[in-house]
Amino acid sequence: MRKIEWTPDGVDSLNEIIEYYRDKAGENAASAIYDKIITEIDLLESEKIKTKQTQELKDIGIYDVYEIVINPWKAYYKISGDNKKAYVLFVLDGRRNLEEILLSKVLDRKI
Repeated sequence: MRKIEWTPDGVDSLNEIIEYYRDKAGENAASAIYDKIITEIDLLESEKIKTKQTQELKDIGIYDVYEIVINPWKAYYKISGDNKKAYVLFVLDGRRNLEEILLSKVLDRKI
């Protein structure tokens, strides 16, 4: 079984999403969104979720970052060399300009 580890950027990005929905739609909506995202990411422990490499990063030669689509969000992660850990890098709203955001994270060396 694979262990999930959240990076500081992963935690911050999830918190930003939850805080946004708490402010806009209330505590119940934010809690439901949090549960939905965590439930999907937790599936990485047993590899029971379909994931894929991130096309925007593949286009610039980065092949070790994967994504989980949790509509409308995407969670980005890396797998350790021994396949025993999944590192959640960040969670982003898929309606944003993901290519620009991902490139800025590459430039900031967060990927």
